[in-house]
Amino acid sequence: MSNKTNQFINLYTHRIATTDKPCYICNKYTKSVLRTDNGLDWFYTCESHLSDRGFATPILEPEPKPLVVQSPTKAKVSQKDDSSKSKSDSDSNQYKDKSNDSIEVEGKQQQEGKEEKKKEEKIKDQTEENQQVATPKSPEPPRPTKPKQYKLHSNIFYLREDNLNKKRQKAEVQNILSKLPSVPKNSLQ
Repeated sequence: MSNKTNQFINLYTHRIATTDKPCYICNKYTKSVLRTDNGLDWFYTCESHLSDRGFATPILEPEPKPLVVQSPTKAKVSQKDDSSKSKSDSDSNQYKDKSNDSIEVEGKQQQEGKEEKKKEEKIKDQTEENQQVATPKSPEPPRPTKPKQYKLHSNIFYLREDNLNKKRQKAEVQNILSKLPSVPKNSLQ
């Protein structure tokens, strides 16, 4: 019998029931239930009692750390800029080979305009990527919240433990009584 009492732990999980029953403390009807994880004990209790420190203390679990998504590194950005410079240098070399200076000047102006547009587009793309990293396109579905857990005050826990022990003893007595022979109904004469 001592093994059964060792399984009785002062850790209750708050659940919501489908039907109203009287509160264990004040007898008001409520749907709020405190239950042990192993199912040995459960009872109805009002929400107001759960906030009372003399009745139960909430057990706070540490919140998981949010995942930090890193923005694109500066090394990647500088590599992109270097590759665009090498492309622009090769393009400018092609224009220098041409003999007509006026075409070369116009080509350089057009090329500079294109380079500025490319840089502006890259900056816009980078800012859009950063915004996408900061705010995801679709909101994440809300995580199912874990039911709150409570530790009962020592006096309340003693009452629950005593109540459970009385139920066990009553069940054992009924089991023993069912094995005993019945009282004779006929007289001995």
